[in-house]
Amino acid sequence: MGARLTTFENRANVDMEIRVFVPPDRPDRYRMIVRLKPGEIRKVLTRSLFKYDTGETDNHIFLMIHVEGVYTGVTLLPWEVKKYAKIIGYYRGDSGVNLKGVRFTFSNLFRLE
Repeated sequence: MGARLTTFENRANVDMEIRVFVPPDRPDRYRMIVRLKPGEIRKVLTRSLFKYDTGETDNHIFLMIHVEGVYTGVTLLPWEVKKYAKIIGYYRGDSGVNLKGVRFTFSNLFRLE
């Protein structure tokens, strides 16, 4: 199972956004937006990213990564987010966005932050 809290960390020198998109909504409508300034760490309740009162399954939910307001082409699926306790985003100019996931294990229980 995944962690109850998912930590997003921005290790880039530009602003980063994680936008929760659920089709068939309009492309400019997002259920949640997590904004991260350079070097910022944000903890988000994992089930708040995917569970809504409408009873939708998380099979059709996408977390789209935007850097400086522009979609980067990087998308996270719910099972990827639930698998990791911490997701770290790097941005290397023209090469795009790199994401690194840290799994929750007993050895990093007290060293997660």
